[in-house]
Amino acid sequence: MISPTAITDALTGLAAQIPVLVTANPVPFAVIAGFFVLIYAARAAARNRPVATDPSRLFSQAQRNEGFARAGGRCELDGFFFTRCKGQAHHGDHHFPWSRGGSTSMTNFVAACARCNTSKGAKIPSAWATMRMEARRRKYFPQGVPVKAGERFAHR
Repeated sequence: MISPTAITDALTGLAAQIPVLVTANPVPFAVIAGFFVLIYAARAAARNRPVATDPSRLFSQAQRNEGFARAGGRCELDGFFFTRCKGQAHHGDHHFPWSRGGSTSMTNFVAACARCNTSKGAKIPSAWATMRMEARRRKYFPQGVPVKAGERFAHR
């Protein structure tokens, strides 16, 4: 097992070599630093951009009842190793977060247990997570009901 002092000594030695590397090769380090500055600026601009939100924030009781019935009362979010969570669904949530421009529609409704819903927060699900949910929905959604997960709000 590696001791904590050995790790600290290695990191200290590495930190001492950075100025030598930068003075010997200034152009690559300037390009890398500029790249990180651009990424940081782009992400900050994207976070601060105002988003059009659906005027209706909450799902109606009829929408909640229908969504829970479609899900069979179970949480639809990812559980252990990308399988469906086994928890009871008590929360009706937006798959694509309302605060990020998600619509309050049945296409964007997700039945979730309290643990999954609070850990999800206002994160935008990845395309891969959305595809997994849609694939799982094909197994338990009633015939003829669209399995699409997520929808952005559009001004009409």
